[in-house]
Amino acid sequence: MKARVGVIGAGIYGTKILKAFSFAAKMGDIELVALADLKQEVVDQQAKAFNIKGYLDYKEMLHKENLDAVAIVTPDFLHREVTLEAAKHGVHVLVQKPLDTSSQGGQDMIDAAREHNIMLFVDFHKRFDPAHMQLKNDIKNGKLGKIQYGYAYMEDKIVVPSVWFKNWAQHSSPAWFLGIHFYDLLYWLLESKPKKVYATAIKNKLAGMGIDTYDSIQAKFEFENGAQFSMDSSWIIPNGFPSIVNQGIRVIGSDGMTEVDSQDRGMLSAFEDETASAVSNPFAALEVERPFYGNAPQGYTFESMLYFTKLIGLMKNGMKLEQLEGAYPNGEEALISTQMCEAVHQSVETGQIIHL
Repeated sequence: MKARVGVIGAGIYGTKILKAFSFAAKMGDIELVALADLKQEVVDQQAKAFNIKGYLDYKEMLHKENLDAVAIVTPDFLHREVTLEAAKHGVHVLVQKPLDTSSQGGQDMIDAAREHNIMLFVDFHKRFDPAHMQLKNDIKNGKLGKIQYGYAYMEDKIVVPSVWFKNWAQHSSPAWFLGIHFYDLLYWLLESKPKKVYATAIKNKLAGMGIDTYDSIQAKFEFENGAQFSMDSSWIIPNGFPSIVNQGIRVIGSDGMTEVDSQDRGMLSAFEDETASAVSNPFAALEVERPFYGNAPQGYTFESMLYFTKLIGLMKNGMKLEQLEGAYPNGEEALISTQMCEAVHQSVETGQIIHL
């Protein structure tokens, strides 16, 4: 039997998930049946493009379509509301990071998932980057020795908060939107919980554009295993920068070190009709045409989505949820990065070190 799957939110990132799920359907893993979005033109366009049903009301979709699973690709502050509704219908959930923009909201989602026995899979796709997987293996196998300190950064072009997500950027921040990826990655790599954090922030450029949110946030974490990491998150780098996102991580241990540049991986292009050179990252997201399957999405951002469909397919055919414990980024793990992000903002607002 094939699992019936839907998507809630069919905008920029929702389109990526629709492509991944469409490919999974062609591979026979699931059946992509419906999508929901608040904009009629988006519903009409995407429903036609993927040959599925479209809804303006996600609750109506959940009520009518007898879904086994759904991907939630809404603005961050709506994750809790939509997840709780999906849980009531016994529908497994793939939700984008962060889990929620408050620890209480995240805990509510975890409680609902437990009550209704559904999978709560949080899409932390940085865990699926092969370079990060190699780094985790090297740390676990002791090749770097005792981890001592490191640095991570993730920066978006200013077009992201000022154009793409202008309607809700004021409800988010570079830490919630970007930093959360690496907060989770640090916890996952180190297998150690954060102990305390001190953070500072700048609010200037975006506020001047009428968008009341931070331009950048700098945070320094200390973990229970003694490791210390600094993390910079920003979404105001110039639109002339050669890629949408600039990101990387540096880890230093007593016996070794590793640097992962997630942007510059040896592929630089320049074109006559473009004013700036373009750095391509096919390792993250690449779409290729393949015989029979057509559009075949590849890369670690798609890998997490496709992995979710594999797990849903297994459960549709008899595997129990408890058998998959530890096999995916769940709500309990995601709550840790939510608490980290919450503490970062508390530190920014109070000027104090916050203990987690």
